[in-house]
Amino acid sequence: MTAHMKQGAAVAGGRSPSRSTGHRRWTRTGMALGSLVLASSVACKDSNIPFYTSPTSISNSPDGIQNAVTGLIAASRQDVGNYIFYMTMFARDEANIQEDNPQNTLNGLGLDAIPPAQDIAWDNLYLSIGAAINVINAVPNVVPAYTAPQAAAVVGIAQTMEALNLMILAETRDTLGIPVHAVTSGGVGPVYCNKDVWAQIVAELDSANNSLQAAGSIPLPVKLPAGFSSVNTTAAPSTTPGSFAAFNRALAAKAGLELAYAIARNAAGTAPTPGTSGAPDVNALTRADSAATASALYTPTSLSPEPTGGWTDSPDGVFWDWSAQAGDVVNPLNSAQGVWVTLRTLVADVDTINDLRWKAKFGPNPFGLQLAQYDSITVRTLYTAYAATSTPIPIIRSEGLVLDRAQIQLGLGNFAEAITLINNVHQSVGGFATPLTIASTYTAVRDSLMKEERISTVFESSNDRTVSIRMYNLEATADTTFGTRDLHTTVIPVPAAEIQGRGGQYTVTCPSM
Repeated sequence: MTAHMKQGAAVAGGRSPSRSTGHRRWTRTGMALGSLVLASSVACKDSNIPFYTSPTSISNSPDGIQNAVTGLIAASRQDVGNYIFYMTMFARDEANIQEDNPQNTLNGLGLDAIPPAQDIAWDNLYLSIGAAINVINAVPNVVPAYTAPQAAAVVGIAQTMEALNLMILAETRDTLGIPVHAVTSGGVGPVYCNKDVWAQIVAELDSANNSLQAAGSIPLPVKLPAGFSSVNTTAAPSTTPGSFAAFNRALAAKAGLELAYAIARNAAGTAPTPGTSGAPDVNALTRADSAATASALYTPTSLSPEPTGGWTDSPDGVFWDWSAQAGDVVNPLNSAQGVWVTLRTLVADVDTINDLRWKAKFGPNPFGLQLAQYDSITVRTLYTAYAATSTPIPIIRSEGLVLDRAQIQLGLGNFAEAITLINNVHQSVGGFATPLTIASTYTAVRDSLMKEERISTVFESSNDRTVSIRMYNLEATADTTFGTRDLHTTVIPVPAAEIQGRGGQYTVTCPSM
């Protein structure tokens, strides 16, 4: 039995003002952790994160579950704008340059430290995690009862969404660590280091996949948003187009890759350096590779050019949806186009004359530069793929998944396979008639991969380039230094309120070391 099938532990202690969440008000805790200790760096049980606000009532009917799942996916979008905002600037691809808030540029580009006061990509994600657990706990009480496969399908969906929220938290905080487990005896629990966080996420995705496989090829008992149309037909198997398990395995491939390098970075002498590969965990990479090839979203030989004129929900990926309809929210990046400015550091890595990805995603910038002092590091082009308030934002696409697998193969030392996958993307999506000539060495493959990754995933969630810069220890190498005060920042601080709720201490622990 997964930990999710048990009732979440009571939330202990309050660190922030109570917030209205429907039926009543409840004081939230600093992100509570748990008594469940990780057994190893690559194998652990599910998390049991409590609902960090008032447990909203879910009607014990299929309609009630449907409403809750719809709400869970909608809530999981709330910090996507902030998430992409920072991850894209950390990669030195775009900058938020505006005269009424000039500090945004200094913070995002790592010239000044980001202040920890704000709740950036934190509370909303934990609230969504709590909502996922609420759905899971409600499934056994549905009347008329779900069949066993139907119940397993809903649980698998909710567990996958929970893991996705944890992935965003882990990618934005990296070595700062995050809380994962529930508290059973009051107070707040430990903050886990990044390798144990990623081990937890991988385990969560595997548990979700087990649920989806138990459900099998039944039609999903809940409807998913249009952005999930590529994975909204059946629960499993993951290799079948239209199965939700295909989305789960795609996320598991990415999470496993990040776990492999988190393990290496936490052990003396095994972290990559700018000139060496280090020793990413082979077991984690092997499991990640199996997850990638088990996903119907992984289509290395049938990639196609990206759409021009803005993203659309398509069968090769999963997307966050937005709209201007009452009760919904608009694409959070569409309205920022006037102040999002493309950096020369991105353009230097792209063939802007011939690359179809550049032509599909970027166009002339009709807006004037608000702060003239940044003219030397910017270009007059604009990311145009979020053309409307309803344009979807990619969560994961086949193109990115192919490059994830190229990274997995690189970590395993299979340079030839990595080069083949890189060229699948370069030619089929970039539109080049001839493949790249890449030397069969670690640094040559890595550098070529990161160039393709940069233009393929720029301004999406997540910006994979920032993750790669960290994994390969390239913060001060891959990111151009902007002056003598450059901090080469790639993480968002933990909110000050979280630290205050812990008595001023935010101490990371690695119990599996």
